[in-house]
Amino acid sequence: MLSPKSQKNVSEEDSSGSDAGSEVGPEPETDRFGFILTNGSTAGTVGPPPELVRQRETKWINIISQWDRILLKKTSKVKVQCQKGIPASLRAKCWPLLCGATDKMKQTENLYQTLDSQPALQSWVDVIERDLDRQFPFHEMFLSKDGHGQRGLFRVLKAYTQHKPEEGYCQAQGPVAAVLLMNMPAEEAFWCLVQISDQYLPGYYSPLLEGVLFDAAMLTWVLKRTCPAAHKHLQHHGVEPLMFATDWLMCLFTRHLPFNTLLRVWDLFFCHGVRVLLQVAVVLVRRVLGRAEQRKQCPGQMETLERLRGVREEVQEEDDPFIAEVCSVQLSARDLEKQTEKEFKKWRTDRPSSTFDPRGRCQGYRMAWASGRQNEEERDMKERAKGNLSVPLARSASTLSLSPALLSKRWGRGAKTNTREWESGGKSCEASLNGSKGGLQELG
Repeated sequence: MLSPKSQKNVSEEDSSGSDAGSEVGPEPETDRFGFILTNGSTAGTVGPPPELVRQRETKWINIISQWDRILLKKTSKVKVQCQKGIPASLRAKCWPLLCGATDKMKQTENLYQTLDSQPALQSWVDVIERDLDRQFPFHEMFLSKDGHGQRGLFRVLKAYTQHKPEEGYCQAQGPVAAVLLMNMPAEEAFWCLVQISDQYLPGYYSPLLEGVLFDAAMLTWVLKRTCPAAHKHLQHHGVEPLMFATDWLMCLFTRHLPFNTLLRVWDLFFCHGVRVLLQVAVVLVRRVLGRAEQRKQCPGQMETLERLRGVREEVQEEDDPFIAEVCSVQLSARDLEKQTEKEFKKWRTDRPSSTFDPRGRCQGYRMAWASGRQNEEERDMKERAKGNLSVPLARSASTLSLSPALLSKRWGRGAKTNTREWESGGKSCEASLNGSKGGLQELG
């Protein structure tokens, strides 16, 4: 248990580094991600060739240095590089940029520090503390209960309960926040968690889990159109996606993929949004039930669920082949938008009192970026209305090309966002989809 005094001390410590040497004894051998190697394992010890890493680092540094301009004029460049994989050395910078966390930090300066210094409800503190040592116990950051990893995780999750008191803490946020902390400092991890929960996956971590319920229905539709044989098998044995995919979606596959593959999936997720989660789920179902002989080995509901819940065994230490398979799942942003609209009509009929609306959720990095710009401009307008004339009339001339009318109508009050209008700055344009229907060339 972390006492109030220890909680205060935690906020003054950095959240990077290792706990491997915090106790007496030799430091355990770890792979390149910080996981302790056991029984002579060499998994995760070999990375990409250094020259390839340097090339990709150079490309991403160029993207970062021209972020606003590239967002508006060269969106395919970011998509292609996310598909190839963000270098490990730059994820701490790129993930917050992609999801809009960097803008959030600028707009709400010192808010995280304020939340971190405030006491949280003891009921949430107790639940969070019980979960701390369950998150990646074989990673060097989380070895010690008093180490910086578990303390940093406590800070991030506690701050979230302060930021979103109506939601509080959901256990599935634990592994998500832990992976973020493995790649960036606590403040950046906190704002990435906020963006994931608010913009990318709204309703996933709310008390009613409405976002998960909705996307389970969406997954049924995707499975039916992309792997009908597996879908028929699931339907025949009464296996619903909620029975096996809830943990996949809520934890963003943190417990079901090799770590390097997981990071590559998250690169795509921050770039494209929930569509990637559905595509990954399809690939995992294919790995288990894609072949006729596999389906024969699952003659009933229990056997089918057992295989699906143990899907980690079907994914070896791979990343490029798996990512190629994910990108080959035929699911375009336009198709997803259309089906979301159809599914939402059913949702409103079945749940007339529900306020959940998935149509305004973030479908990619440009929308997260523009949402941040819109919030920034709205805040400036309020300041000017109060008589603060020092606030500029326009933060950036580039914002003008984002079609403020579109942003106001589509993003205001959770209204749906039309993918074609978005990609063309407010003009319906088929060319904005780059002729892609979710194929391997570009997941856009």
